[in-house]
Amino acid sequence: MNSRDKVREFIRKQNLIRRGDRILLGLSGGADSVCLFYLLLGMREEFGFTLRAVHVHHGIRADADADAAYVKTLCEREDVRCYFFREDIPACAKEQGLSEEEAGRILRYADFKRCLEAWQEEESGQEEPLRYKTATAHHRNDQAETVLFQLFRGCGLAGLRGILSERDCIIRPLLCLSREETERFLRERGVSWCEDETNREEGCSRNKIRHRILPYAEREINRDAAAHIAKTAEIVREACDYIGRQTQKAYSRVAEEQEGLVVFDIPVLHGEDAFLQKELVLHGLKGLQASGRDIGAVHVEDILRLSEKRGNGELSLPGGIRVQKSYQKLIMYREGNGSGADRDRGGNGEAWGMPPATLFAEMGFLCGEKVPEIEWERIDLAEEEAVKKRFGVGHISEIMKCIPQKTYTKWFDYDKIKMPFSVRHPESRDYLTIDREMRHKRFRRYMIENKVPVSCRNHIWLVADESHVIWVPGGRMSEYYKVTAETKTILQMRICREK
Repeated sequence: MNSRDKVREFIRKQNLIRRGDRILLGLSGGADSVCLFYLLLGMREEFGFTLRAVHVHHGIRADADADAAYVKTLCEREDVRCYFFREDIPACAKEQGLSEEEAGRILRYADFKRCLEAWQEEESGQEEPLRYKTATAHHRNDQAETVLFQLFRGCGLAGLRGILSERDCIIRPLLCLSREETERFLRERGVSWCEDETNREEGCSRNKIRHRILPYAEREINRDAAAHIAKTAEIVREACDYIGRQTQKAYSRVAEEQEGLVVFDIPVLHGEDAFLQKELVLHGLKGLQASGRDIGAVHVEDILRLSEKRGNGELSLPGGIRVQKSYQKLIMYREGNGSGADRDRGGNGEAWGMPPATLFAEMGFLCGEKVPEIEWERIDLAEEEAVKKRFGVGHISEIMKCIPQKTYTKWFDYDKIKMPFSVRHPESRDYLTIDREMRHKRFRRYMIENKVPVSCRNHIWLVADESHVIWVPGGRMSEYYKVTAETKTILQMRICREK
């Protein structure tokens, strides 16, 4: 199969280009991008897409002006519109503390993005939405180099996928061809290209892999080494896709997300396969920090070790992510998502950051800084007709059978409450009536017995009659205020959780 057919089949198999697409080609003037330029030119009518090009002058090489002139001539000859950018890569690298290779990549893709946005703005009046994509000329040898580079510096399965054929708005149709095939394609057609001398320098790790390691492997071990590495990357990508689907299914079993908070049920998490545990934790972390940069395997292992501790504990990770172990829960969130009370001290002396306002998942207690909305209604049992119309019965003994069993709707004896009651956070003197003998329990003791996390104890919402706790929404109500056969007036309270 010739190079054109290989690329055509690869585009179709990967669904990289569809009719009506707008394709912006990164055209450096090197053999790979010029090869892709001519291949795409020949496929425009077949696939029904519009082609434009973009060239970025990096300001590094003396002959970079000649590259830009070559690209300009090429695009004018083939009547393809081309955007040109000039960047000072050395200055940017020095300012940002990056290598010139990394700085060049960042600025190059930023220019690509600006071109796509300008193109999209230009065609904003189109009736149907269009897909705008950047095509880069990464090929199979680039794929092998990337996999080896990732492997040498240490990576997980995701790193061994290498370069993806499509990611975000970037497609790479040449991943099915080797460097030799791209150059042969041009020589057979008598097409020249520009040589970037910096690619021959061995100062960076990638060039050492390109000029020493891969050629040695192909010469001394297996001449198809690069092809086999690229094929392995494809297999790993398929495996990662499958693992991702399984992780997503398991994630709904072991974790709950709400208001910027990820809460893992530790016993359920530990019940999963060891490999899947790591994937689940990493999935939760990526949800908090979309880029995933600076988060690695060592951080995932630290989190799992924290989850295995006997007591509570806390970790601070890159990107402002904090992880707390609180009893049987593993809580992850980004610092700064919480309320004004960013830190408080627990009784065990550990420093905790306050998680975002949330419904504490284990018991259902309301926890946070936003005051819960409570609807309340007074039901006068002396108004017999209204009571019968509402409940179908008129005697208190029958009415008591109608007491709501919902977690966030409760009945109380109205006449025992010293109005107005208050909705507030716990105070030091608070207590509950715990049984029919009217014995009291300090509310702090109640929270400890119910394994309320230290970080939530000062932020739980309760309904109180001075220091007497009437009700802990999501928890218990005080025995003293319960409806009895002697009750004359009922006070119904309902927490509007959905609000």
